[in-house]
Amino acid sequence: MTTRTSLRGAKSAGRQKKRPAAAERRQQETASPAEFPKKALRAFLVTLAIGAGLILLASLGAYFMPDPDPMIRPLAYAAAALTALLGGFAAGKLHGSAPAVCGLVNGLLLLALMLLLSLFFRSHASGYPAWASALLHAAVLALSFAGALLGVRRRR
Repeated sequence: MTTRTSLRGAKSAGRQKKRPAAAERRQQETASPAEFPKKALRAFLVTLAIGAGLILLASLGAYFMPDPDPMIRPLAYAAAALTALLGGFAAGKLHGSAPAVCGLVNGLLLLALMLLLSLFFRSHASGYPAWASALLHAAVLALSFAGALLGVRRRR
């Protein structure tokens, strides 16, 4: 009888140990509103690092082509799209409780930076009509949002 009681006690003690760990994990995922700007800034800095790496890879790819001129724009757009997608993915992973909001904030910050840089480098701007440029900029926001949702997707 004592062995059954001790086994039950050990099993219930094992269950009790798991419960606080899960509760702690849920509490960490549910961040306070004061932590949101910190996590959003961290996600944006990760996005900038990803973008710098992708621009470097695109530059190296163009450098080793015999005639890089026709490939510069497609490589730049691919780097921007991948930056938005992977940056949103990182934002979703870093901010577990509200990934959609963090993905949108990350996309808006990336979009604001791109628009700010286009003011200083006006001669190198896209050259597309206004509607096409607006669609390209909206795609950055949508890709960041989609990346954030993909970043927290869990297998069932």
